[in-house]
Amino acid sequence: MHRHLARLVVIGALGLGCCARPARPVAAPAPVPSQPAPVPEPAPTQPAIEVRAVPPAVFMDPKRRPKIAAVLPKVREVVAQIVAADQLVGLAVGIVVDGELVLGEGFGARHAEEGGAIDIHTAFRIGSITKVFTAMTALRLREQGRLDLDGPAAAILPELHTLVYPSADARPLSVRDILTHTGGLPTELERPARGPYTRQQLMRDIEGVSLMRTPGLTYEYSNLGFGLLGHIVAAASGKPYHDAIGEAILEPLAMKHTVWEPSEVAPSRLALGHRVADGRIVVVPPSQHGENDAAGGLLSTVEDIARFLAFQLAAWPPRDDPDDAPLTRATSREAQRMQALRSFRARTAPVELAAGGVTGGAGGVGLTWGVTHGCEHPYYVVGHNGAVNGYHATVRMLPHAGIGIIVLGNSSWANTDHITGEIQRVLAAGGALARRAPQPQPELGVAAGRMIDLLGQWDPMAFAGWSMHQVGHGGGAKRLAERMQWLHAALGQCTLGRLKRATSAWSGVYGAKCERGEAELTLEITGARIPKIASASVSWLEGTPTPAVQDAAAGAVALLEHFDETKFRALFSTAFNRTAMDRIIARQRFDHGTCRLGRALEVRGPNDTTFALDCDKGSAKLSLTLDHGQPARIVTFSVASTGRLPACR
Repeated sequence: MHRHLARLVVIGALGLGCCARPARPVAAPAPVPSQPAPVPEPAPTQPAIEVRAVPPAVFMDPKRRPKIAAVLPKVREVVAQIVAADQLVGLAVGIVVDGELVLGEGFGARHAEEGGAIDIHTAFRIGSITKVFTAMTALRLREQGRLDLDGPAAAILPELHTLVYPSADARPLSVRDILTHTGGLPTELERPARGPYTRQQLMRDIEGVSLMRTPGLTYEYSNLGFGLLGHIVAAASGKPYHDAIGEAILEPLAMKHTVWEPSEVAPSRLALGHRVADGRIVVVPPSQHGENDAAGGLLSTVEDIARFLAFQLAAWPPRDDPDDAPLTRATSREAQRMQALRSFRARTAPVELAAGGVTGGAGGVGLTWGVTHGCEHPYYVVGHNGAVNGYHATVRMLPHAGIGIIVLGNSSWANTDHITGEIQRVLAAGGALARRAPQPQPELGVAAGRMIDLLGQWDPMAFAGWSMHQVGHGGGAKRLAERMQWLHAALGQCTLGRLKRATSAWSGVYGAKCERGEAELTLEITGARIPKIASASVSWLEGTPTPAVQDAAAGAVALLEHFDETKFRALFSTAFNRTAMDRIIARQRFDHGTCRLGRALEVRGPNDTTFALDCDKGSAKLSLTLDHGQPARIVTFSVASTGRLPACR
């Protein structure tokens, strides 16, 4: 069985000591054989949470679905080219959008010599993708109060008491450790060459097995862990784990063609696995996994897996409609978020890949799902892969885009991860991966209207009544009044425009049309029963800064090129750290080279402006604020890239 989304290289090392006496292995005490495994008491009923309904995030692009439809022919073309170039026996591909299988396509043949067309009903072994179904069943048992993820796993499966721990201060292995591959269990145990693996053999083989690492600390992919998790599921549910997984996940989702044995599939629907032996493509005889099935034993189809991905993707966005799936949406979202970091990678990339920046990202594991935050996609990707008996398979989800990708192959040399990535790139190039946008609360628009009205005639008492009380009093209130009055004098009368973007249900950016220019209002309100203004800022777009700010910006840009201690002390407030300036200069020179001061982008008041910078290495912006001293000095200062940022910056 394969690893999550990326191949894991395992390097073993033996430590040799010349003088020290070996420490005795530490094992938890064995249970009394006559005592059955205790079943956890159901969790006490929790008070219902209070809900104030917020409109769920929605896709704002009206052309989103047509864009997706338009790129599907390109997906078919790209996949067909890979199948031909890599001489794959067969492949089945699916794309799920908003719960619907919008593309289901077969390529090649079920059998290298006998042929047989492939379609969405063709069954393939899916290898380690089975682990996700085992994990979801464990999470369902947790929801039912029948399985504790964080207590000792041996409380459910007593045979785990025979494991040997690497240190006396180790805590007991938990179910969560197994779900996140952080239990320290070995990847595999030696299995019989022929015949199915029995429960008796598995439990005998783990007796005295040493954990590779202390539980809960380090990622260590383990097929053994999920074989054991199947038996934990069986013990907690009181039924064989095949039945438990079927009743918890497969049956509710109507996955009628997802089965454990090839004999359960009609020959006309079964794709046989293939490998290369002595230069020839040969069929891999079907095998039985037996009591290790929970780690990689399922066969499935594009049609069935599409149902499963639709169920997983339906967890997004959070909302108020009925939550009656096999798992609650909150649990599905939890499973799809990174729980344990596995790796971080970064490398310089050629211009054609990442504008000369850096590619890479962080990879980890959710509650069994692989989770990747990287440069090749705008948010994060959730997925799993599998490889067994001449089959390769990958499933991938982009929750922010409501899209799932399925690739099932019957060639041991098929790189289904790569094929999935190519499909994702085609979708991205076609503009199909746009994210949902928050929908603002009506109170946000009301507050925006009030702020624009106040811009024309500032009323501190009215503002104090609409805002958080600490904003409406003291020196801060006086400076806010001065800033708003200055902006009104510069802009004239303003009219609130449309919402440009919502950053949450409680915050956003509005446009405003004024007599002498364009403005933006950036606003956040509280989530209290009676929402109040938490923060508000008006920006005069491409306005005219005060001479003091203009001169300070010119002086600061000169310091970026040729730093002078005396000029820095005269230009910057004591409240601005010299070490912070050193970091800004080093980063700016590395990222942008030499820069020249450009036009004002946003004027937020008489002492606060953002300017454009024209730099040798692309564009940037400079933001600064002056204090109210005599003379005024720079108290906040920053330089940031604009436009398309280099990857992973």
